[in-house]
Amino acid sequence: MSSMVIKLNLEKYKLDAEAILVIDTVEKTAPAKGGIRIHPNVTEEEIASLAAEMSKKCVLADLPFGGAKGGIRLSNLADVDRAMYAFGRELSKIEFLPYKWCAAPDVNTDSKSIDAFIAGCASVRGWRKARIAATGKSSGIPHELGSTAFGVVMCVEKAIDYLNLPLELDGAGVIVEGIGEVGGNAIKIMMEKGAKILGVSDISGSLYDANGLNNIKLCSAIDHKVSVSELSALLPEATFEPTSAFLLEQNADILVLAGPGRSIHEGNVQNLRVKLIAEGANIAYSSTEVRDTLNSRGIVSIPGIIANSGGVISSFEEWLLEQQDLMRLSIEDKWERVKESITVRIDKNMQELCARILAHPETAPYTHALELAADRQTQMRNANRELRAKTKSINAELEQKFAVYTS
Repeated sequence: MSSMVIKLNLEKYKLDAEAILVIDTVEKTAPAKGGIRIHPNVTEEEIASLAAEMSKKCVLADLPFGGAKGGIRLSNLADVDRAMYAFGRELSKIEFLPYKWCAAPDVNTDSKSIDAFIAGCASVRGWRKARIAATGKSSGIPHELGSTAFGVVMCVEKAIDYLNLPLELDGAGVIVEGIGEVGGNAIKIMMEKGAKILGVSDISGSLYDANGLNNIKLCSAIDHKVSVSELSALLPEATFEPTSAFLLEQNADILVLAGPGRSIHEGNVQNLRVKLIAEGANIAYSSTEVRDTLNSRGIVSIPGIIANSGGVISSFEEWLLEQQDLMRLSIEDKWERVKESITVRIDKNMQELCARILAHPETAPYTHALELAADRQTQMRNANRELRAKTKSINAELEQKFAVYTS
C-alpha cells in the first residue's frame, strides 16, 4: 500500500491534464525518488505499481532513496513542458518540493521537460532550492546520455558470463521493443559490441529482417526520432507489420524490452523465440504467473528492478554532485562517474542474482530478485538497529561519566 497519493488538477494552467504523485516508501535521510511519465491514459494504478518497483530498485542498487513515481494524464503531448512546469509549481506550493521527492525523466519526458519542472519549483522556492527538485536535467546528467541503456546492456553481458549461456553478444541476433531513450541507446551500444539488430518496434509497428537491419539507417532513424513505420519505407527488404506485438514473436537470441511495459502476457508468452530477455522497461510482464511460464520454457529474463536501474543510479550520482556543489564538473567527468557507479552496483546484483538462478533454476529470476531485495532490506534494518543500540549505549555511558557537566 502506498504511503501517499497526491492528485492535482492542472486546468488553471489551461491544460486538459491531471497530475499524480505516488510515494511508496519514505526514507529519513533522502527524498523519495522516481521519474515522471506522461501520456493520455496515465492511471493511479500504473503510477502506484511503478512507485513500488522504484522502492525495490533503490534497495537493490544500495541507494538511500525511498520509492516514488509521478505521472501526468495529458491529452495533448505538445503541452508536456507546460504541464511539467505546472506540476513543479503546484507541488512546491504545498511544500512537497524539493525535499520530499526528487523527480527524473520517464516516458515522454526528457532533460528539457525536467528543466521546465525545475523552473516551476523555482517560481515558488527559488533556484537554489529548486536545483535538487529533479535529476536528469540539461545542466546535470541528462538521461539521454544512455545511463539506463548502459545498465541494460551490461546486464546482458553479465548474464551470459555468470550463467555460462551458450551465447556471445558479439554476433548475437537482437530484437528491441521500443527505440526511444532506452531502446535507442541500447541498440547503439550493442551494435558497437558486434550484435546484429534483427528487429525493432514502436507504437507505429514492427520491422524485422532475419539477416539484420541496416545499421546506418537504423541509427539515423533513432537520432532523428523517425518512427518504425517511416523507417520501413527505407528498408523494403525487411518485413513490416503495423503492430508492435509482431516483433515479440520473431526469432532472435536476445530480446530487449524497452516499450511502455506489460507487453509479455498470457497471449504471447508461449510464442517467444529468444534465449535471453533484458527488461529495460518497467513492469514488463502482465503478471508473475507469466514470468513463471516463461522460466519453465528455459528463457532467462533479467528483472527490470536490476536491468533498468542505470537511470536511478545516474540520478543518485547527480543528486550527490548537487549536494557536494560539484555540478561544475565537465559532462565527460560526470558520465565517467555514472558509468563507474552503474558498473559496481549492477555487477554486484548480477553476481548474486545469477548465483541464485544457478542454485534454483526452477524459480523465476524476478522472484529471486524480490528475495534479494528483501534480504538487503533486512540487512539495512539490522544495521540501523545495531547502530541505534550502540549509540544508546555510548550515550548512557557518557552521561553517567560526565553527569557533573549535565546535572
